[in-house]
Amino acid sequence: MELKGVIFDMDGVIVNSEALHVKFECDILKSLGIDFPKEGFPEYAGLAMDKFWLSLKERYGLKQPVEELLAYDTEMRAKAFREHDHFDAPAGVSGLIKSLKRAGVPLALASSSHTMVIDAILDKLGFRRYFDVVVSGFELENGKPAPDIFLYAADLLGTPNAETLVIEDTANGVLAAKNAGMKCFGYQNTTNPTRQDLSMADFISDDFSSVTLDQLRKVMEG
Repeated sequence: MELKGVIFDMDGVIVNSEALHVKFECDILKSLGIDFPKEGFPEYAGLAMDKFWLSLKERYGLKQPVEELLAYDTEMRAKAFREHDHFDAPAGVSGLIKSLKRAGVPLALASSSHTMVIDAILDKLGFRRYFDVVVSGFELENGKPAPDIFLYAADLLGTPNAETLVIEDTANGVLAAKNAGMKCFGYQNTTNPTRQDLSMADFISDDFSSVTLDQLRKVMEG
């Protein structure tokens, strides 16, 4: 198979934001009277936000409807990200994005985060111009690990599923890519608070700087 398109996840892939999400989640939960567990919520990484809040509602017996919790989370998280001064991109990811762009490979960004959070990060990183398509999981009924977000992004790119590569950093994201019938590059981001099981990915690396376009093409051939 040829490499016809690439879909990037956002948090933990083009930006080192997972620790920030944990901090903001901690603040949000404290405001709801919940103590954030020391180990965090590694099993929820990459999960759709409505599923995240449904799980927390059941886990902690929260009285508010999921829709209300989700709206509160979105408002608080978007505000925090807009006010955050600086975001760091993983070493080498900018070079890889530019290399793919120079080669004429269509690029999409597909994130479970709300559009307001995506906009804040893309604008501060200056990456918006590189992506032909930007998709938020809030636009879709089913979030990761369902394949919907990647199927939708590939459809907007106009690339066949089997010839589209997904770059993900979470177990839920990798599973979503495989459920979409796509090849997956699992990026093991060493700045993430918890280590994710990316064993289902077709290719795994913790260093974007060492990844070449030829390597990604070989992943598609495998």
